[in-house]
Amino acid sequence: MRPEHEAELHIAVAEGLVDEAQVSALREEALRQQQSPLSLLAHRRALSQETLASLQRIAADVARRGDPAPEGAATLEGVPATVAQAPGAPVFPVPGWERYQGIRFLGQGGMGQVFLARDLRLHRDVALKFVRSDTGTDFRRSLLEARAQARVDHERVCQVYEVGEVDGRPYIAMQFIDGQPLHQAADALGIEQKVVLLRDAAEGVQAAHRAGLIHRDIKPSNILVERAEDGRLKPYVMDFGLARDWRELDATATGAMAGTPHYMAPEQARGEVRRLDRRADVYSLGATLYHLLTGQFPIPGDNALEVLSRIATVEPRPPRAWEPDIPVDLEAIVLKCLEKERSARYDSPRALVEDLDRFLAGEPVRARPAGWAYRLRKKARKHRVVVGVAGAALVAVSLALGWASYTSRQASRREQWVRRFTEKANHIEALARYSALSRLHDTRADRQEIRDAMAALEAEVGEAGALAVGPGHDALGHGLLALGEDAAALKHLEAAWASGFHAPRTAWAMALVLGHLYQDGLREAERLRIPERREARVAELRRLYRDPALEYLRQSQGANVSSPEYLAALIAFYEDRLDDALARLDAMGPPRAWFHEALQLRGDILRTRASRRWNKGDRDGARADFDAGRGAYVTAIEVAQSVPRLHLSLAELEFDVLLMELYGQGDILAPFTRGTEAVARALQALPDFAEARILESGFHRRMAEHQMYLGADAEELLRKAVAAARAAVALAPTSTQARMQLGRCHWSWGQYLQQRNQDPREQLRLASAEFEQVSLEARSYDFYFDQGLLFGTWAAYAQQHGEDPLPHLDKALSAYASATRLDARLQEAWLNLGASHLNRATAPRSPSPDADLAQARAALEKARSLNPQHVASYFFLAQVEERAAKRHRARGADARRSLVLALEHYRQGSAINPQLPQLLNGAGLVLFEQAKEAWERGEDPSGLFEEALATLERAISVAPQQGFAYHNVSEVLLQRAAYQQVLGEPPDERLRAAMAASSESMERLPDFTQPRINLARAHVSLALMAFEQRRRDPRQELTHASRALAQALARNSNSAEGWQWEGEIRALRARWRAWKGQGRSEDFEGAAHAFQKAMELAPEREEALLASGRFHREWATWLQARGGAPEKALEQGLKAIDGALALRPGWPTARFVRGQLLLLRARAATRVEAEAAWRRQGQEALAGAIAANPHLERAGRGGGPGAALSSASGASADGDGPVDGFTGANR
Repeated sequence: MRPEHEAELHIAVAEGLVDEAQVSALREEALRQQQSPLSLLAHRRALSQETLASLQRIAADVARRGDPAPEGAATLEGVPATVAQAPGAPVFPVPGWERYQGIRFLGQGGMGQVFLARDLRLHRDVALKFVRSDTGTDFRRSLLEARAQARVDHERVCQVYEVGEVDGRPYIAMQFIDGQPLHQAADALGIEQKVVLLRDAAEGVQAAHRAGLIHRDIKPSNILVERAEDGRLKPYVMDFGLARDWRELDATATGAMAGTPHYMAPEQARGEVRRLDRRADVYSLGATLYHLLTGQFPIPGDNALEVLSRIATVEPRPPRAWEPDIPVDLEAIVLKCLEKERSARYDSPRALVEDLDRFLAGEPVRARPAGWAYRLRKKARKHRVVVGVAGAALVAVSLALGWASYTSRQASRREQWVRRFTEKANHIEALARYSALSRLHDTRADRQEIRDAMAALEAEVGEAGALAVGPGHDALGHGLLALGEDAAALKHLEAAWASGFHAPRTAWAMALVLGHLYQDGLREAERLRIPERREARVAELRRLYRDPALEYLRQSQGANVSSPEYLAALIAFYEDRLDDALARLDAMGPPRAWFHEALQLRGDILRTRASRRWNKGDRDGARADFDAGRGAYVTAIEVAQSVPRLHLSLAELEFDVLLMELYGQGDILAPFTRGTEAVARALQALPDFAEARILESGFHRRMAEHQMYLGADAEELLRKAVAAARAAVALAPTSTQARMQLGRCHWSWGQYLQQRNQDPREQLRLASAEFEQVSLEARSYDFYFDQGLLFGTWAAYAQQHGEDPLPHLDKALSAYASATRLDARLQEAWLNLGASHLNRATAPRSPSPDADLAQARAALEKARSLNPQHVASYFFLAQVEERAAKRHRARGADARRSLVLALEHYRQGSAINPQLPQLLNGAGLVLFEQAKEAWERGEDPSGLFEEALATLERAISVAPQQGFAYHNVSEVLLQRAAYQQVLGEPPDERLRAAMAASSESMERLPDFTQPRINLARAHVSLALMAFEQRRRDPRQELTHASRALAQALARNSNSAEGWQWEGEIRALRARWRAWKGQGRSEDFEGAAHAFQKAMELAPEREEALLASGRFHREWATWLQARGGAPEKALEQGLKAIDGALALRPGWPTARFVRGQLLLLRARAATRVEAEAAWRRQGQEALAGAIAANPHLERAGRGGGPGAALSSASGASADGDGPVDGFTGANR
């Protein structure tokens, strides 16, 4: 076909002269008759001769330039603003115009070219039409259109701003509509959405009538639909080119047919132009609605001439014959618009709007369904001769039908209720789908509209009596299902079913509600890490929800289900045949554009399969399914952007991914980001969505815990978590889930503060208050578990600050024991039960530490057996062995086996998750303990020290923002330096490195006491070295030490280690003054007071007792040198050393100092016998100590080891010393 003829075909479609299905036939006929397509249409009276000439000129221009075929009608409806400028498109014809600036070419129609332009005076975008002026008729027609359209001022009519002429070119400036023609926009819309659009357009037509205009060419392509910012669709009536003022006789009122045949009223098709009134536009509106609902024309025909010939005699086929889902009342409205007799139509578009409003509100409409009498009247008008003959028979038939109606009235009334309530339910569901398919927006107004409709429906059900109970409850259940309120929907649907109303649609809704509840429970069950508990919960869910849902699905045959494959996929999913369910969905092919449920189901299936693969250890398979599920949800959201639960499903998938990564490799940033974005969209769609707030809180809390593990700042995340949980409680005050989430957030915040050595008690109190709000019957396993976490954190804080932790530990143990009694198969309760026994075993006044350690070991072994991949069980088992090693030392037993087990547990945990710094810290500290044990045996600890430092450096590398590893490095370096001093090696380098590590720790843990104590220790060691080895003034270093220690004690005035080192500082000052000949008793007494306070704060602190004994040795030495009485000092020193040996029998260093004290006592003896006995005992003690630890021989030759022998002796019972930074198992 010639290029201009192909262009004519495109123009014919764009102008609405033919639809796309008729193009092939028109092309073949044009080729057969050797005519152009537009000429054939003109021959069929589909367009006038002047329109034919104009359109053929356009087609010739298009063919000559090779332009794209024009789209849209003369006003260029349907061209969105985002379409890019096509190559070779016409150039704006008036460059440099001070009034309008061209932006781009939009398209062209029968009357001219249209450009998007900027109004430079009023600063707005306009559609600027340059009118073809080839003939005066063209120009007059365009001016007529502009004049007509400009007279109508209504939000549903495209506004004409200006008509003028520039450079000899007539132009019309119009409102720019960024949208599509109605027939294109309607493809993805539901019935109610189409009705709303037509209703709004009818208001625009009514406004034109008020201005005295009849449009005469209403059709889908002359109604442009734009989407507003809030997602709602706004129609605009366009193209008033055929509009006529019924008060005037213009050039088009000549009797010539004008308009589009498929949408013409009969009187318009007959050319009765002077008789046309507003009811002609009512007919066109009805024809447009008919086409939108059915996809068919009311009057069929292969060409325009055939359509015109049939309009007067052929009745439209009822719309429900094409689409049975069309409500009866809506069909009646459409057919009333399409009445042949004008008097039978609505008398105005306003009347049509009112009846459509009644339909949308679920109220009775004025239009009545076409019954038998109505159809007989139609036949009578068509066949008048037959009417007289059939009169008597008609009367008899009427009497018979009346009697039948009387005898079946009861059944008819029930059927009327069923039909009425079903239509109302369909209307409510359509409102929900209309809201869902809109762009993402706040749906609260939509949901309120639905609730108002349901309230009216519920009132009507209550007034209707017994006959309405079943269908009424069914309709209410469907409405609640559309709102996503499954539990409430189930109550109404069960009531309908119990009343005997067993309609297939009721069974289908019951199956959907029960299926939703099953899926919700299944998602929670799949998160359970214990297989036995997970399987038991799944079995319970199947009994409660899955099995009844399957039974209702089988009874739903005949329900209006979108796809049999979808139903089969749903059954397969519920029967746990996940692969088969996916195959059934694949068999559907591409789902309908509006059917987001199929995509959502695919996401649900993939997410369930991913969780199961994760639980079976198939992490790669789980990731693949999570990725595919994410894609399904995203595609579903593209279809239904305003379904809050769809966004929530995507967020829950990301939360599952976050948990998988958190318990595995710890890479959680990506799922956190995606998940919180999905939650934000859910809240944008429904700001008062309590479940979304709970999940939002969960995301922030989990990320905060992850940041806490890494030593990073988590306070802002915790604030967000608490705020979201509080919002959830405000929205759902009776929700146990919301209340528990808020309590957990306060607990996490308290845990964070406790880790940073800040006061967590207010947060812990708030958490406890939230837990107490939970009713006794709702106190589940989770409740007791969380309560245990709360009191465990409180106990840790109390112990860290010298308070009694036992009351809180007892409450924690009671809570965890209750949890294990409720479900002994869940690992976390056993894990934290073991950790709490461990904590009680380490408490200063623990009633039975060995029994607690045994119970801790048993609980933790149980936890490890339940889940060997959970790292916390290895951490706490290592802690138990470390404590056991300390207990062995306290009894004078060999602790090496326990330390080996502890190191093995730490390393097993690190093999599972190398990124946890707590495990590396713990391993480094065990190596540190082994190094000290090796030193005490006289072995070379250098290799163990190096290995400990290397392990701690790895802890720093995985968590550089965490301060604990830096602190532990300083501990190791200080101990290594102390041993160097004993061996006579220069310790300066390691002491400086220890000070640097302490500074790094203080920077990261500004409120932590220990790093400042370590800084003071380093300065004391430098001062001691200056004094004992070099006889230099130690006061400058002591000043630095005092400053650091004052900061430490300001943070924790009950730190036993802090007071021990305060005693060391005072002792060295006293010794310096004594060496200078300025010694004073009060200086030594001040030091003794500090040591005494340290021992009172921590009676079992071995290092404080050793330091006190060593100090009293120096005091006694000074007293002897000046001729004083050293007996009291010696007595206090021996008492302290005996206390240390009672705690740690056979400790070589303590025995060494005891020997020195005994020798001093022998020197001060006044009786020979006593002097000999004490000398012998002292020599035996020294010999035994040196035999056990040959390193001490060098200390003895050096005249005394000073502070070096007890410096940095390691972790102690009161929580001072090295730390791992781990705060317990977390949920």
